[in-house]
Amino acid sequence: MNETKLSQQRAAIAAYGAALLFAIHLITYFIPAIRDVTTSSSVFGAEALALLAVAEHLILLPVIAALPAPGWARAAGYGWLVLDIATDIMQLNGVGKLTYLGLRYGANVAAAIWIASAAWQGKGAMRVIGVIVAIDIALYSFIAFIPFTFLVLVPSLVLLPLWFLLVGRRIARGDNF
Repeated sequence: MNETKLSQQRAAIAAYGAALLFAIHLITYFIPAIRDVTTSSSVFGAEALALLAVAEHLILLPVIAALPAPGWARAAGYGWLVLDIATDIMQLNGVGKLTYLGLRYGANVAAAIWIASAAWQGKGAMRVIGVIVAIDIALYSFIAFIPFTFLVLVPSLVLLPLWFLLVGRRIARGDNF
């Protein structure tokens, strides 16, 4: 098997893995007992959530490399990963919520740029869902300070794992984007 095919297979597996990890993380938003471990004395729970958050971002490195997108969009995608990982570690280490969330929302704008650019190179559901996710993430980043706007983010939390499944399928098939 040539190196390009092997790289594509790894990226497809990474996209499927990201879909799974983001779906697991989504579940934690709706189970208060799990979500509360970041503010409680449960060191194990806080570490587990931080590891999940870091893993779901690290696994995306080959996906960003594999999806067709302009260089500046890929740079935004890599920036998103670095900053989101940093904010997850900041949260784990007790940095104030307003500080790490402000940085995370800025990183989400970079995520929206990469997702929209990569989605636009795709076809069908991959394009539509990716653009919806990108718009939703960017919008929420600018209104997150308004009370009760978390519901605006829910569509992208649900659709992002689905988008990664579609991305994995496209990469695995070797479809022209």
